[in-house]
Order: sequence, then C-alpha cells, then structure tokens
Amino acid sequence: MQDCHRQLKPRWLTSPDADYHLLTLLFLAMLLCVLAIFGYTPTNDGEGYLDYARICLAEGQPYPTISHIYGQPYVWNLGIINAVALSLWLCSSLVPLLVVLSVMKALTALLIAKLAEHLFNHRTGRMALLLFMFYPNNWGQSTMLSSEIPMVFFALFGLWLLLRCFHLPVPSFFRKWSDSRYRFTILFLAGALLAVANWFRPVAMIYLASALVFLLLFDRRHFLLTAVGVIAGYACIIAIIGTGSYLRTGYFLYQSDTMWFNMAEATYETDTRPHYGEDPFPPGTARYIDDMAHKTAIECSQIWRERSVEWLRQHPWQYLAKVPSRLYYTYQNDIDNISAFLSDKHDAAQNYVTLPLSELATKHNFSSLTAVQWLALLATACYLFLIVSAFFSTIWLLSTRQFKSAFLPVFIVVAGSLALVLAVHGETRFKAPLIPFLFILASVGIERLSSRLKQLSKQQ
Repeated sequence: MQDCHRQLKPRWLTSPDADYHLLTLLFLAMLLCVLAIFGYTPTNDGEGYLDYARICLAEGQPYPTISHIYGQPYVWNLGIINAVALSLWLCSSLVPLLVVLSVMKALTALLIAKLAEHLFNHRTGRMALLLFMFYPNNWGQSTMLSSEIPMVFFALFGLWLLLRCFHLPVPSFFRKWSDSRYRFTILFLAGALLAVANWFRPVAMIYLASALVFLLLFDRRHFLLTAVGVIAGYACIIAIIGTGSYLRTGYFLYQSDTMWFNMAEATYETDTRPHYGEDPFPPGTARYIDDMAHKTAIECSQIWRERSVEWLRQHPWQYLAKVPSRLYYTYQNDIDNISAFLSDKHDAAQNYVTLPLSELATKHNFSSLTAVQWLALLATACYLFLIVSAFFSTIWLLSTRQFKSAFLPVFIVVAGSLALVLAVHGETRFKAPLIPFLFILASVGIERLSSRLKQLSKQQ
C-alpha cells in the first residue's frame, strides 16, 4: 500500500536532497530577516555603483555608456551596475535587488552542498551547507550592493553543471534529442553562466580553467565535448554583451577593465597592505596620468599596461617578493560584511568594523568591545576554525591519496589565490570566489570527525 501522506508532500521534500532544500529555505529566511531588520548597508563600491546606475537611467542606456568611458579611469563591474539600474528603473528602489541577492546567497549555499556531494558524499554536502549557513560573515553581505554574490552564484552554478553534465538524467522533454546534443546544451549553458559571472566580476575564469584541468587529468573521455560546449557558451555571451557595448560606445567591452589600474600600483607601492582613503593617482607614480579628464578609460588602461609591463620586465623578482605579504593581507581576516549590523550606517566611508586584536591579546580588555565587535570577534573565531579545518582536511585527503576528490577545491584555492595576488593587491574581500571551496574542504574533516565520534559512542 502506498503512503498517501508521502504522495501529498511536494516532490522537493521527498527527494534525496530534501535536507538541502529545507536548510536553504531556512538560510534564505535568515537573510531576509537580517535585511528587514537592519536594512540596506551603504559601501564605497555600492555608492559608486549607484552613481553610475543613475547616469545610465538619465541617458536611457545600459552600462557602460559613452559618459562612463570618456574622462573616467576604468570600466567597472558591468553586471552589478546594470542590475542596480534595472532595480531602480523597475521599482525606484534597491529593495528588490537586495532580495534577489539574498536568494542568490541562499542558492549559493545549496550549490556548495551539491558540489561537495559530487566530490565527496551527501553528508559532506550537508555539513558544508551548515557551515556556510552559520558563518557570521555571510549573514549581512546581501544587505549590500555586492558584485561578489552574483559572481559566485553564477560561477558555482556553471561549475556544477559542467561537473554534473554527464551524470544528469535526460528529462522527458528532451527525450527526442540525442544524448550528445542534450549534453552539449547543458555544457553550453554552463559556459554561458560562467560568462555571466564574469560580467559581474572577472574571476570566473579561475573556475573554468580549474575544471578543464580537472577533466584533463581525471576524465579525458569527456574533455573534448566539455571544452567545446563550455567555451561555445562562454564565447556566445561575451559576443552578445560585447556587441551591445560596441554599438553604444564603439568599444567591445564585456567585463570590467581594472586589471592594469591595479597592476600599475605595484610599480611604486612599498607597503603591500590595502591603501584605503589615499589618493589613487599620486603624482610622480606610474598611476598618475596627465590630463586624465580628457582621456578615455581605454586609453588610461593602455597607458597603465605599457608602464606596468615595462616595469615588470625590469623588476620581476621585486614584484614576486610582494606575493607573500599580499597573500597575508588577503587572508588575514574575514569580517568585511559585519558592518551590516552597525546601528548607524548613513556614511558609507565609515561602514567598517575593526577589532583591537593586539590589545585584546595583551590586556584582555573585552569589556570595551561593542556588540558589533563581539560579533566580529565571533566571525574571526569561525574564520580561524574554517581555515584550520580546511588545512587539516587537505592534509588528510592528500595523505590518503584521495587526489581526484581533493584536486578541484585545493587547486581552485591555491591557484586562485596566487592568480589574485599576482594581478591585484591583497584585500580581504577579494578571496570571496575562493571561500566556497574552503567550506567544502573544511566539511570533509569535520564530517569525518563527527562520524568517528558517533561510531565510538555506539561502541560504548
């Protein structure tokens, strides 16, 4: 006799991933509650996105427009600026976009779980999702205009489709298609999603390159079809975005162009820590350009490129010597989004939280901490736990020769970190595309320890 109660439940509640779905909904509810209670959090980048979006609305065109190129130093993150403009155009409010960002953040947790399950097992996926849910720095990010949220969401979605393509069942709607045609369509979609991720912030190539290396090493029989399908989808979206930009501005632009702006700083920086609140164009340095107001962003980028390449050719070891400290400043903490919980957030330039860790370590003066600083301290403890867990999980995976399962998350974190600090200065929020894989690695060791403790308790 069939279970009538089971029949009445929605399919997503009776599927093997029902625990994933329930936890994702709970996480979404948490994010929406944070948004409803604490509201929008202005940031320096967010205010810049708003200014650019308002210019787009005034000119009736998507970003970038001609006025965003002439007299401007660089082309910024296209996707998030257009998303802001769309939200303002449709609803005259940022709230709908912040809700969408909350949904994307919750779905990112689901994708992390599914990737962890694909690489390891279901229990590891559930542990990764739980870790991501209860990680304090994740709670407030969707109250900000963040390019990182959609970039990570679309990149993870594309990566998951790429990895799962040959494991997905063919839906009845596609039964008339040949298997190879269906698989190519999925791979094309994966490439398109990775290109959309790049539209928001240009780091999705780290995922794509890592996935192709993974397939080349561990699944060569699918490598050719995967590479062709993904690259075709990627190129198609680039062509669409770039052609639209060319028709508006005369320049084929499909992603932000800030690399050489950042790289030029390396020709004169002596202190590799982030330089907040300082003149971005100090006279007498490689980044300073005479008469910049009468040049285009493309011309500025070309000038910085020529200067940077020439300096790098002459000082390669001096540049490489900065990599360790840049890595340190990238990974030193993870409390960028705790400012969402500040009581007064009207001034974007002041919306950050600092922790007097050295004073706490020497004087133990915890009574001086504010409520938000206590939350930042909790976030710091969770971050250290995440890093340590991911490190020891990696050691265990490599020592037990689980190279195939470990390769992708370890390669993305290591190669991605090096790629980031070689291209730009070290800043804590820049590691956002790599953080999901730290959760996956950490969940492996934690789940294994949890299983071992359960076995011991049963034996006793």
